[in-house]
Amino acid sequence: MKIYRMQSVGARVLVLCAAGMLLVSAGWAQPKAGNAKGSLGHMLKKTLLLFPFDVSSATTTNADELSGLLTDAAASRLIASNQYTVTTYYRAWPPVARLHNDQQLGEADVIAPFAEDNRKAAKIAKAVGYDTVCVGSLDDYQYNETDKQVTVTVSGRIIVVETGQVLKNVVLSASSAKGGEKSKEEELNLDAARQCSEKLMAQLVPIGAAVIQTPIKDTTPRKKRNNDWVWGLLAIGLGLGIGLSGGGGSGGSGIENPPGPPR
Repeated sequence: MKIYRMQSVGARVLVLCAAGMLLVSAGWAQPKAGNAKGSLGHMLKKTLLLFPFDVSSATTTNADELSGLLTDAAASRLIASNQYTVTTYYRAWPPVARLHNDQQLGEADVIAPFAEDNRKAAKIAKAVGYDTVCVGSLDDYQYNETDKQVTVTVSGRIIVVETGQVLKNVVLSASSAKGGEKSKEEELNLDAARQCSEKLMAQLVPIGAAVIQTPIKDTTPRKKRNNDWVWGLLAIGLGLGIGLSGGGGSGGSGIENPPGPPR
């Protein structure tokens, strides 16, 4: 019976070694959660600094209102496109105020107009760490008093801060609906500006366009996996199992018959 017990032990050792090898191999094959997440990479949208649209006060009495309408329409479209992280510029914005106080930006740098020279907006955006800028202006204004109708021409463009490259430039005109005798010019020009801004931004930033993204590369060092020790462990287990199953008897082939029944 001793031999049978030893053979049974040897078989168990073989099974345990095989199971251990499978478990260890499975553990090595499973990627770590952190590495898997890193390999997918996070995608970042470009940052964009939106400057108020330039509208000269000499154009109409509600120049600020027109500028606000055009700027708000641009911001809404830029955000809806899901291509940019948008911040609207204003002079008292803390990052700009600090740069101005430190004399890194001059007085002329922080006040309108911003669309006349691309370098002006790009200078501010670079100083505060933005990737792109959007500038625009009301370039032409016509009021037909007879027809009670306003026609405006608006331009807008997106610029890469680092290179100064103009990604896209759009110029469009639009007219308000003809008003009645009591229609005010300010109401008409807001209607014209609203229609023009919608068409302008639809071309400047199409909804559904490919998102401008920057993949973050996984910089986690990868260790070379070495499974030699697994196979060594298996070999030892196999040797132990064979020794236990075949080495319990006295000489010869190592196989010992059980004693016969007593007479």
